Amino acid sequence: MIKVLIHSLVFTPDGVSNGYMYRDLAVELQRRGHQVTVLTTVPHYNIIPEELVKQPLTRRWGGLFATSSLGKVRVIHIPIFKKSPKRIVRIVSAIWFNLASLVIGAIVSGRQDVVFASSPPITSGIIGRLLGLMWNAPTAYIIQDIFPDGLIRQGKIRSKALVSFLRKIERLVYNVNDAVVVIAHSFVPTIRSRLKNEENLHLIENFVDTELYRPLPRKSDFSRKYGLDDCFVVSYVGNIGNAQDFQPVIQAAEEFKELPVKFVIIGDGILRHNLEQQIFEHNLTNISVLGYFPRDDTPWANASSDVCMVLLSPHVKGDGFPSKIFSIMACGRTAIITADEGSDLIRVAQESGCGRVVPVGDTDAFVRAVRKAFEVRDELIDEGINARDYVVRNYSKEAISKHYEQLINSLIKEKKDRV
Repeated sequence: MIKVLIHSLVFTPDGVSNGYMYRDLAVELQRRGHQVTVLTTVPHYNIIPEELVKQPLTRRWGGLFATSSLGKVRVIHIPIFKKSPKRIVRIVSAIWFNLASLVIGAIVSGRQDVVFASSPPITSGIIGRLLGLMWNAPTAYIIQDIFPDGLIRQGKIRSKALVSFLRKIERLVYNVNDAVVVIAHSFVPTIRSRLKNEENLHLIENFVDTELYRPLPRKSDFSRKYGLDDCFVVSYVGNIGNAQDFQPVIQAAEEFKELPVKFVIIGDGILRHNLEQQIFEHNLTNISVLGYFPRDDTPWANASSDVCMVLLSPHVKGDGFPSKIFSIMACGRTAIITADEGSDLIRVAQESGCGRVVPVGDTDAFVRAVRKAFEVRDELIDEGINARDYVVRNYSKEAISKHYEQLINSLIKEKKDRV
């Protein structure tokens, strides 16, 4: 039995997509015979009472940390500030999480055989490596988004000295770990150029729970509750933040005021208020912002849609990959996707034969794509069937967890070969 530590900023019962994904990975690795411990935070992103009931936390050491469990998976939670748009709050939380993870991880988690550390923050890769050194265990760093490229493109980091410092931290993290895992093909050339040993680079894409995310009836109690039965529904489910561009949606809603088309936004984030303000200012009654829903409601939200949306801001480019495309496809739905040339989103759309891709930032093309989907709505059903089949074959949690198990075995073998 190999002892595996997963170090991640988010994990259930926090209601966030990466948290659910790492939960599924932990459970799958445990099912495959490994002993899995998770080092993470107390829920701070989306606190959902139903999830807390299913995975209750027990305070330890006077509240310095807490523990929970998922079957035989042990979870150690470190308290940090609740999510905030204020940068200083996020920085302080990241610093505390890193320091506390190092101390509490070393004392409480027990000796581990392999350590997986995930971004963000990038410094998790340093903490994971330090923990690995304590136990003489190999370490792997999982890149969910390329930092600090996106922040530099947004203009949020302008100081040359700070950029230089962050680049040094980035290269340190990539090169001190025994393996670097990227979640998208488009990440490979960028990260390869920053590695001293290219053989340490591994491509393991994200995945989706194809049992939870499944085809469901278009009309249901959910669709009736939110008035979605008698209109063409274009939906977005996910974070409302800097990585998403809702301007094309605002423009499309303006264009389709006279048609039975309804745009539904389900989610929360630091730019939700800004989005709601735009909707109010444009007097758009065909857009509804419903807020955050529990994960178990997401399949019903997708099922109640005729076409879904995957929205990226121009500054994101190849620095991230929105895995929500997999949950959409697993539900038997197709999507209107904003993506740059050469992105993994375009590759997925081409390979699966579903999805309508428009260039990031091209509002007119987005409006045309919505209109075309409305005109050929009967064809969307077949696209959704193809999408479901593609995801089950390629991106189920069972399929992807095999790759992580292979990586674990190879890291252990390399360690033994060095002895």
